[in-house]
Amino acid sequence: MILLLGPPSSGKTMLLLALAGELDPDLKFSRKVTYNGHEMHEFVPQRTAAYVSQLDLHIEVTTVRETLAFSARCQGVGSRFKMLAELARREKEENIEPDPDLDIYMKVG
Repeated sequence: MILLLGPPSSGKTMLLLALAGELDPDLKFSRKVTYNGHEMHEFVPQRTAAYVSQLDLHIEVTTVRETLAFSARCQGVGSRFKMLAELARREKEENIEPDPDLDIYMKVG
């Protein structure tokens, strides 16, 4: 979870929308947006981040904890994470160089 502070109109919402891949693709910007050192074309932002506005609706029959747990399960976090982390450890131990196209989700997750 991220806490982003700044004065009004400093671009906080724009930055979060860019990181979540929610900006209009026709929008032109002059700076480079990166996430954990990776440019936006190197991964699928919607698989690693989400923008939740202050006015987002919450399902009233679930707790905040249940909502976050559901979101994590939808993104594959949990038991799969442990398995993927063990796989990464073993690859490193065996000096196996992972394929960057396949490994990008481990790096940004």
